[in-house]
Amino acid sequence: MQYIVGTPKGRLTRYEKQLLEKPWHEARPGVQVKLLPQDGELYVLAQSEDRVWKERAIRRRRLKWLWARLKEISRMQLTREELLMKLGSARSQAAAVWRLLVIEVAEAEASFTY
Repeated sequence: MQYIVGTPKGRLTRYEKQLLEKPWHEARPGVQVKLLPQDGELYVLAQSEDRVWKERAIRRRRLKWLWARLKEISRMQLTREELLMKLGSARSQAAAVWRLLVIEVAEAEASFTY
């Protein structure tokens, strides 16, 4: 019996060094794979150009949303606590792109820069 089981990328960290040494093979145009036989299993690491472009588009869209949201928040008249709550909400909604920006909140007042 043969089967395919998806493995989260995080679990592949134990095989990362061995996978780095393996060459990429083209499975079909735009899709590359690395094969790693291990413990009676065959691990397949796949990389798709289309998927890479899709993920970039998703991040770009989230970044545009976050940028617009920060602009909205900066125009609001808020207490420092309200500001922190709104920034926290924006961060949770755009966590993947939050790290791409440098956001500094003033210590004594309700203002921030980004």
